[in-house]
Amino acid sequence: MAEHQTDLRLDVGYDPAPAVVSELREEIAAAWGLPLGQRVEVSVKNARCALRGVLELRRAPDYPWDGRQALQLAVAGFVFSSREMERWTVL
Repeated sequence: MAEHQTDLRLDVGYDPAPAVVSELREEIAAAWGLPLGQRVEVSVKNARCALRGVLELRRAPDYPWDGRQALQLAVAGFVFSSREMERWTVL
């Protein structure tokens, strides 16, 4: 590598850290009645097809937990609100 060049390591894959630790995820999943961290099929409003993959919590909700607060979720990289979910099935 030349003296004034920097290796940006662009060849290394991106692996984001989980939004919340597993203990909090389980507590949030129970409060909202969602299968967070599990493989699911989800139907979302305005989506042309059902999504399959692990239901991920993108951001922790405010504490104390309020099950009426919308959660930011994702399946297979598709981000949506818990209010946009029409149905889900654990696979």
